[in-house]
Amino acid sequence: MDKFSIFKKTEKFYWSVNKIYYCTLFSILGLAYFLKDVSKSAEKSFLWFSIATLITGLILKFRGLTQIEPLRGTLEGDLIFERESINIGGKSYSLDEINSIQINNDDYSGKLINITRGNIGPALSNGTNNSVILFLKSKETKKYLFELINSNDFQNVRMILIEYHLKGKIDFWELANVLGDKSSSEINDLTDEITKISTIH
Repeated sequence: MDKFSIFKKTEKFYWSVNKIYYCTLFSILGLAYFLKDVSKSAEKSFLWFSIATLITGLILKFRGLTQIEPLRGTLEGDLIFERESINIGGKSYSLDEINSIQINNDDYSGKLINITRGNIGPALSNGTNNSVILFLKSKETKKYLFELINSNDFQNVRMILIEYHLKGKIDFWELANVLGDKSSSEINDLTDEITKISTIH
């Protein structure tokens, strides 16, 4: 049985590497500005502190290129795609009570995401920026975040997702995107696969 861990994001404030670094840097620069007229020795000291902080920032940036961002929340329960239902954290949603399903699975553990100049923290994703949204016939909308370890893990539930499409729960282009079928040849192969499966049912 293929399953994905459900991610529950924390709402608590946290001190990231970026926040600590920039608070330190701006504090030093601010003190240097206000104390520049006090004495030359104080001004020189803060200048060296600033240079040291900038060098530290460069070191942290290069180090962050190999680090995965920390988990800002908890992994609780599993997301399981079944033929006739979707089980989320122990609660089962029958396909009969679902109008449509929307899946975003573009994130995975180790994906390079934080590459902007200003970022000095971990540059690799922890793989939790994925979501599944259920649009229920009761007019309710249920959204859950989940963790993806490998970029191609959804291939393990390919047949089930194709069956969801055949039952009108997932749009064709949504299905193609989730499965990573983007080139014209992949789209044609997916179309043939869907046709073949539909003739079996």
